[in-house]
Amino acid sequence: MLFQTLDDKAECVGICSDGQLYFQPDDIPQNLSRTWNYAPYLRPLDIEYASLYLEGALLNDCLPEYLKDDWEDVSKKLTSFKRSLDLGQVNLQENCFYDLVPKRFLLDFCGIKDKITSYVFENIRRPDRYSFYHHVACMLGDISTHPVNVDHRVLQSLSQPKLKNQIEQIKSRQHVVYKQFGTKTGRLSTAKNSFPILTLNKSLRSAIKPTNDYFIEIDFNGAEVRTLMGILNMEQPTEDVHNFHLREVFPELATRDEAKVSFFAWLYGSRRHTNAAAIKKLESYYNKTAILKKYYQDSVVTTPYNKIMTGVDSHHALNYLIQSTAAELTLKQSLKVERLLSQASQGSHLAFIIHDAIVLDIKEADLPLLPAIIRLMSSTNFGKFEVNIKQGTSLGLMKEIKN
Repeated sequence: MLFQTLDDKAECVGICSDGQLYFQPDDIPQNLSRTWNYAPYLRPLDIEYASLYLEGALLNDCLPEYLKDDWEDVSKKLTSFKRSLDLGQVNLQENCFYDLVPKRFLLDFCGIKDKITSYVFENIRRPDRYSFYHHVACMLGDISTHPVNVDHRVLQSLSQPKLKNQIEQIKSRQHVVYKQFGTKTGRLSTAKNSFPILTLNKSLRSAIKPTNDYFIEIDFNGAEVRTLMGILNMEQPTEDVHNFHLREVFPELATRDEAKVSFFAWLYGSRRHTNAAAIKKLESYYNKTAILKKYYQDSVVTTPYNKIMTGVDSHHALNYLIQSTAAELTLKQSLKVERLLSQASQGSHLAFIIHDAIVLDIKEADLPLLPAIIRLMSSTNFGKFEVNIKQGTSLGLMKEIKN
């Protein structure tokens, strides 16, 4: 049965189906099957989501002419309501949207959304990668249900003129809302009114506290380098990849950081930090030509996970291939860890995904799960990735712990 959700917050259960509004879980029809977008209270149900069929394409670019005017009219009304609520300083994170607007509008809005949803299911092919999109949408939606725990006393002590704008964002935005299709490569971005976790100034991280006992951060050691090695079916080093390069490729350099800069300069096409000898040695290790021949043709990059990016010039092709594959790998490993926590933990949860790192909000009672979590995170289809692990009582006070 087709239906629409009336709010995307876990505590705001509300749906519209067949012209009827339902706000009590016990009253909701049992045969729901298709809707536009995920809401956390739908997690236990077997639901198909039309928005995922678009794979990030803009809705207006997919609509037929006969639906565009109706969608524009109802969208303008929606924007008007939200603007009025904003002017009235009504916090939509603390209120259910359907309690703040006329029921007639909800019915009209859902009626148009039903037509759009039906059109997408009937006219747009189900993506081959739909299952992956579905799992990621559920994971990101569930992350958004957990309010970010901000210590305002710490925030006040960090107040500086240059941080004023971001401090105001932190005060007014309680949830991390990721955009699943916000970038061409598949790297996550955040929605306009999201807590700015991906761009958070490092000096403000100490104000972010776990809701449980600890934050545990797990990130890949040299994620993009190891992804390149994986694409080439190379054996993964059991040491830091940049120390590996310092010893094997750049013996003339003094530090790991110099080796790191030189490697990425070569990888992405700059000659400023590499010499002819180093380039020759790197090219003997990593055959960029073979990679591009396999994964890049006619301005199209196709990753090992069959993600397709069109309109990519030759200068950016390798960059897109590696960044996209590394980003998807992080999401795949995150899904494994999230599943373990949902099944075996006593309330610990995935708090954030920050580039190639995951941050867990852990109860002390769940610390014995950490070895299993690390094994899941490091066991990839490209081999075993070394990971870095940190633990702390705030996001800014994290200390490395032994793996």
